[in-house]
Amino acid sequence: MKTNDHNHEIAQLEQEIESLAQEQAQCAALVKELMISESTHGENHAAEIHRLKQQKMMLGTQMQHLRAKIGAMKLGII
Repeated sequence: MKTNDHNHEIAQLEQEIESLAQEQAQCAALVKELMISESTHGENHAAEIHRLKQQKMMLGTQMQHLRAKIGAMKLGII
């Protein structure tokens, strides 16, 4: 693959990481809101909080995978 192609793909992967990071931040903010709602209004959002925490972890794993791919591309491994 040419250098320009690698640079373009790396830029796309970095954009995808940024998008995933934003989605992860949204999950964290919603978890915080739900936890506050539970403590102040006595509502139960345990299932939704658990789902959002799982989603946040999955997004983190996807970001790690993309960062590793970028690293490998920069080293010329792939």
